[in-house]
Amino acid sequence: MIFLGYLIFMGLIILPALDYFLGLLVFPTIKPSNSIDSVSPRAMDGVSAIIACHNEVVHIEQKVYELITQFTDAKVQKYEIIVVSDGSDDGSNDVLERLAKSETIIYHLIPERQGKPNAINKGVSLSKYPLLLFSDVRQTFTNGAISHLLSNLSDPEVGAVTSQLELEGDASPSRKLMNKLKLRESMKGSTTGMCGALYVIRKNLVTTLPTDIILDDLIIALSVMSQDKRVVLEPRAIVHDVSWDLFYSGRRQGRITAGLVQLLKQHRPLIFSIGLKQLVFLYGQKFMKYTVPILFTAASFLVLFISHIRAWHFGITLLIFMILVIWRPRFIGETLRLVLSYMSQLLKLDKYKKIKWER
Repeated sequence: MIFLGYLIFMGLIILPALDYFLGLLVFPTIKPSNSIDSVSPRAMDGVSAIIACHNEVVHIEQKVYELITQFTDAKVQKYEIIVVSDGSDDGSNDVLERLAKSETIIYHLIPERQGKPNAINKGVSLSKYPLLLFSDVRQTFTNGAISHLLSNLSDPEVGAVTSQLELEGDASPSRKLMNKLKLRESMKGSTTGMCGALYVIRKNLVTTLPTDIILDDLIIALSVMSQDKRVVLEPRAIVHDVSWDLFYSGRRQGRITAGLVQLLKQHRPLIFSIGLKQLVFLYGQKFMKYTVPILFTAASFLVLFISHIRAWHFGITLLIFMILVIWRPRFIGETLRLVLSYMSQLLKLDKYKKIKWER
């Protein structure tokens, strides 16, 4: 019975992981639709940029003008920039009022903080164009990022296009791997990992967000897929963010953990509406980092009582670990830190019940 339990735990590790990684290799690359959307890539009918802002007095004006420059470079003639201030009290509202008076932006104030999903919903309700571009405030973009995002909309089957996240400092091997996996997902169907700091979406695919949702960008991506449209990654549209240590802080990992638990508890119909292939991608990208350590720990405990395979289990594990440490020491170091942090966040979920703004 113990041996059967061990086989079950190891099977639950190996088989889904194989499904994910082999799927990224063997699934055919999606070919563009035969029909062509010649309007959306140039935003000829207009694009509404939406910024949800809370206490960003240092960055908000710079972000507005960065978007204007990006739209100008992309030769987008019809656009609007909507900034929703969610209970800001640091001077952001004074800056936004001044920009609104000069007709640079459309400004809406929510006097008391109600959370980013509510601010996004308000921004969408104020928008008038058929394409929406969502942007966070703090991050910066590469030149031509918006033009590159829009170019993917020539395929009418593409419902949303996300940018690629890169972190400050020396290139992180774990971040590079994540970006490669997301690009492969995008090529084979849809990526489930949208970068909330910059993405574009067809407005008719946007649904009202639950105001208590934690991972708003993930819910939006799943909603697009549930409507049989693709979410693709544009690697030329790069978002620059803080260093690896700051980006993968305990607070951020706690929000991600709480958001994924919330997704499983409250949005199962949405999860199962995206199709088997996308379910595999969702598991591999979002949930495998939690299930594999837990299942492997359980299997390693059981194997202590199975004398004829105990040495094989721990011997092979140690050999694989040593090879990886010698081959990619920094990658293994980052991975171990992430796994241990995510595991610790599972024990602290109560801290992240309320919506918190990601910084």
